[in-house]
Amino acid sequence: MKPMYLTEICEKIGTTSQEKALITKVANSINDIDNNTLVFYLNRVVELDIDKFNTLKNCYIITDRSLLTSENVDLNKFIFVEDCVKAYYEFINAYRNQFQLPIVAITGTCGKTTTKEMIKQILENDYNVKATIGNRNSLSFNHEYIFSIDDKTEYGVFETAITSPGNLIYGCNIFKPSIGVITNIGIDHLNGCRTLDNYIRTKSEMLAGLQYKGTLIINNDCENTKKINMKPFKGKIITFGINNDSDYKASNIKFKDLGMEFTLNCNKGKYQVYVPGIGIHNVYNALAALSALSTLGLYLPLCINYLKNVKFIRSHTEVLKGKNGSTIIDDTWSSNPTSVFAAFDTLKEYEKGKVKIVVIGRISYLGEFATKYYEEIGRKFYEDGFDFIFTTDSFSKQIAKSAIKHGFNPAYHIHCKNNEELKSKLGSLLDKNTIVLFKTSMLDQSITSVIKQLIDN
Repeated sequence: MKPMYLTEICEKIGTTSQEKALITKVANSINDIDNNTLVFYLNRVVELDIDKFNTLKNCYIITDRSLLTSENVDLNKFIFVEDCVKAYYEFINAYRNQFQLPIVAITGTCGKTTTKEMIKQILENDYNVKATIGNRNSLSFNHEYIFSIDDKTEYGVFETAITSPGNLIYGCNIFKPSIGVITNIGIDHLNGCRTLDNYIRTKSEMLAGLQYKGTLIINNDCENTKKINMKPFKGKIITFGINNDSDYKASNIKFKDLGMEFTLNCNKGKYQVYVPGIGIHNVYNALAALSALSTLGLYLPLCINYLKNVKFIRSHTEVLKGKNGSTIIDDTWSSNPTSVFAAFDTLKEYEKGKVKIVVIGRISYLGEFATKYYEEIGRKFYEDGFDFIFTTDSFSKQIAKSAIKHGFNPAYHIHCKNNEELKSKLGSLLDKNTIVLFKTSMLDQSITSVIKQLIDN
């Protein structure tokens, strides 16, 4: 963070302190007490380590929690406020307002992390950028990210993920983005949002997060995004897509090497683009990223050139060399119906003519709608014409049952009781004419060991 004097911080939250200490770290957990640190004591249940606290230099605590006479501490190190939570958010707001930098907020059912990585990595070629690390996009990380910004920061790129209504507005209130990107709206987090309509409403919080102004970038091919009433939004709306006329439109799309090649049509010009990741979904991710970068004022041909060298986070339709000349597609980072459908579309189009095998796991966060979407996934598996389906639990087994109900040959459904059986039975099918898609969630880390044993090192 940008170092600040304690007196300055106190002034911003409407209180005072006589201590003239330079603060280099602000924390919201009492466990993070340290030298030159200011802690907002938000979790009253956690006890202060008084012995450690008394050894620290320039460590201060803002609290609305009373002390006991038995607590032997220097009262000058405590700043008492009426509402600690309110004071904390007042300071976050004041800290963010010190910096007049453009921030891009990204949400969507799929593609958040990849789109963010594209924007971040392209910007990092020439600028100082702060961004979401990996896919660490839960609300608890927002504190870390906002205080990573300092006077040297030129751009911010942050994922604003959701698990329930209100999450996206909360994130935007902290980051204060001027550009918002909705990559797509599919199906996820129905356990927290309860219905698809409410999930769509929750994603549409991006409009409020932008204060109904600024620039909103949306997927013009996404039917659920079209359900959002955009009339209250007074800013600029930029569209990207493949099937419908859009401000940034892709055409002439084809697989090339380990990526996708397409023609970008925008601003009355045409550009040849290569994105180093397979699947139509990565074309959409690239369109979203290039739209945002162009909106930021960057030179589009230079961004397209930088895009060729973007490094994807592991397990995002990652193509690996498997045993016996086979191909492994590791798409185990996350799993929801929308990402499953995208992975199936990729497998269907990639290296046609080969034997296609799917290892599928449980799809989480569907709540009471799990059975409905397992049914849809099974039907799509059958319609896409894949050759084998491997399952390892009762949840994924429902997907196979749906595929069989729609016409898939049950002889090619292989249910494995454990990962050893999966490795053995799947390994026996691997050859140069075989492609295996692993579509599970990071919640099942055990599948990673299976993949490692089936790839050719």
